Amino acid sequence: MPHPHLLFCPYLPLPPTVNPVKFADWELGSLQSFEDRWSDPRFKDQATTFLSKFLGSDDEPIENPALLCRKGKQLDGQKPSGEEMRALELSLAFAFIDRNPRLLPENADEAWGWVTADNAELYLWPIDLEQGHVTTTNGLIILVRTGGYQIGDTKLVLRPPLDLHLPSMACSPDLLVLTGIYETALESLRSPGEGSDSDRVRIALEWFVKAWRNTATLHFPERLVFLKTAFEALTGSSKKWKIAERLREIFEELEHTTERDSEVLVWSPKEKPVHTRTWRDREGRLQSKLVTDLEHWFIEFSEVRNDIIHEGKLTLPTYSRPDTAYKGEFFFTAEFLLRGVIKVLMSKKPGYEDAWRCEIYRDLNAAWADSSP
Repeated sequence: MPHPHLLFCPYLPLPPTVNPVKFADWELGSLQSFEDRWSDPRFKDQATTFLSKFLGSDDEPIENPALLCRKGKQLDGQKPSGEEMRALELSLAFAFIDRNPRLLPENADEAWGWVTADNAELYLWPIDLEQGHVTTTNGLIILVRTGGYQIGDTKLVLRPPLDLHLPSMACSPDLLVLTGIYETALESLRSPGEGSDSDRVRIALEWFVKAWRNTATLHFPERLVFLKTAFEALTGSSKKWKIAERLREIFEELEHTTERDSEVLVWSPKEKPVHTRTWRDREGRLQSKLVTDLEHWFIEFSEVRNDIIHEGKLTLPTYSRPDTAYKGEFFFTAEFLLRGVIKVLMSKKPGYEDAWRCEIYRDLNAAWADSSP
C-alpha cells in the first residue's frame, strides 16, 4: 500500500501511558500507546516523523498527538468512510467539550484547562511510503495547496491555528456519551431522514461545534445565534415559545429526576409555572400564560438572538433574574443546557438510558445492582 492514511488529532493531548479509549468501532489513544500496533514499520517511521512536524503555540513539536485505530486492529492505513469521518469529528468534539464544567463566576479562572472544538479537529492524511512527498491543502471556498515537500525536510513545519489553545492534558471522555453520540451521528449520516431524533441531534451537534471554535473571528453574538439554531434543530421549530415548551416536555419526560440533577441539566424537576408571559395575538388582544424558569429563560434568550439578528446589538448579555439556576451569561448557560438536551435525546436509544447522568451515578448504580441478591 503506497499511501496508507493516518487518522489523528494532533492537538488533543492524551496521557501517554494510558491504554487507548475504546468506543464503537474505534480506539483513541496517544502515539505512545500504539507503539506496537503498526502494520508496517515504514508506515510507523514515516508517520511518526510526519507527526513531529506539527507544532504547538510555543513553536515546539506536539509531544503527544492522539491517533485513531479500528478496534482490535493494527494501524494499517485503511480510510474510514465519509460518514464515519464526520461522525468521529462530531462525537470527539462533543464528548471532550462535555468534560468542561459550566462557566460560573467561581470557576472562570480555570478555563485555561478547557477543551475547545479545535483540540478535537480530526485529520486524515495520506502517508507516502515510497517517496515521502507531502502536499498540504487548506481552505474551502478557495483551496490552497502547497507541495514540493518531503516528510524528512527540515523546512516542513505545520503550524497550529492562530487561536489554538492547547491544554496541558485533556480529560478522558465519558465513554457512554462518546459512543452514543458517534452512533447517533453515524445513523443519521448513513440514513438521513429515517430517524428524526438522530437527524435533529446531528444537526444540533454541527452548530454546537461551530459555537465552540476558539477563533477570534467568531464573536459571542454570532455564537449565540449558532446555539439558538441548534435548539431549533433539536425541537423542529423556530418559534421561541414552541421551543421553550418542547424543551420543558423533553425534561419532564425524564423519570426519577431530583433537584440535584440541575447540576448536569440546569433544569430541575422542582420548576413550576410561576412567571407570567404576555403577548398580543393577531387581533391585538393581550394574552398571558404562566411559564417555568426554563421557559422564561429560553424566551429571553431568543429575544437576545432576535436583537442580534434584527437590531444589530452586539453585547454579551446576562440573564440576571435572581434565585434561578439559569442566572449567568446567556452563551455559557445555553451551551451547557444544550449539552444536557442532546444527551437526554440520545438516552432514548436502548442502552443509553442514563447517558445524561454523571458517571459517578452510573458507577454507583451498577455497583448497587451487582451487590443485590
